[in-house]
Amino acid sequence: MAENKLVQVFASLALLQEIHRVLEYEKILRILKRSGREPNSIMATVVSLSSLIDVRSKVHALQEDPTDNQLLACAKDAAAQYIVSGDRHLLQLGEYENIRILTASSFLEKHPFS
Repeated sequence: MAENKLVQVFASLALLQEIHRVLEYEKILRILKRSGREPNSIMATVVSLSSLIDVRSKVHALQEDPTDNQLLACAKDAAAQYIVSGDRHLLQLGEYENIRILTASSFLEKHPFS
């Protein structure tokens, strides 16, 4: 969808660093290996599809995982309408400053791009 410009993806430097870190998890590396993908190619795709945001907001909405607050701050400063995530802390929040937080399947149910 991002490749076809149907959705816009926003990221900050901190979020890109977090994605890079997560791509190195053993569990993720096993999944990527089965699909024939490399972390560096995934990272390159994410960077190429993202609009880089200079995040200025400080968010302290979630104490359990401070990296989630980075995502909320990025979405806020990007004036995003949605955060699409599988993260349970974010999903439990449901919404932040009028930004709806949905799973990918819920987002696609509400916005079928066919």
